[in-house]
Amino acid sequence: MTHLRLVEPEPRGDLFEAELAPGAPLPRGRHGIPADLVDAHQRRRLVAAMSEALAEHGYARVTAEHVSERAGVSSRTFYKHFENLWECLLAAYEDAGQQLCAEIEATCDESEWRSSDRLAAGVDAALSFLATEPHLAQLLGGQPPLEAPALAAARRSLVERLAAMLRQARNPADDAIRPPGLEERLIDAALSFASVQVGAGDSDLTRLGPELTELLAGPGAVAAAR
Repeated sequence: MTHLRLVEPEPRGDLFEAELAPGAPLPRGRHGIPADLVDAHQRRRLVAAMSEALAEHGYARVTAEHVSERAGVSSRTFYKHFENLWECLLAAYEDAGQQLCAEIEATCDESEWRSSDRLAAGVDAALSFLATEPHLAQLLGGQPPLEAPALAAARRSLVERLAAMLRQARNPADDAIRPPGLEERLIDAALSFASVQVGAGDSDLTRLGPELTELLAGPGAVAAAR
């Protein structure tokens, strides 16, 4: 007698994991990958290509065609996912900011360090991430053009989030001697500086860790900001 054994179907995401590896093109021909997974994959590739195209061409010259070509999709596919270039830029900025914050949080949560050690670890994690992903460093630290107010708002939101993380990591007693908004100004300047350094070909941002940690941590930052 033949015995039948019921087999649970594999999750759809696992079944097509190889075909939809990040950054890889979709298989040619009839691949059978569900349309929603194809759409998600195309969007991820466009978002990743946006930061790379921006690093190569700059705000003044980058186009949707540059992004779609780098992503390996048609212009029609680009406009299927994004209404215009600024919408794609905003998605890329928010995604990069989330990656940066996740790197910092993961590093700070790994150990029960003292506040000063956690701050240094967070700074090192941020600098390592920006050095490893230079196109994201330029995206996050560059000043958005006037015609992209949503992008400028996203940058402010990222700066405020990083400032809140900074206040949690350092000594609360320092709050009394710091003027309001100092953390935001310091982080904004640090992002801009990292962008400029990476754009100039500097891949060793981590060497700046001790000095930047001291600036962000101690009362000396007040004097430096005057």
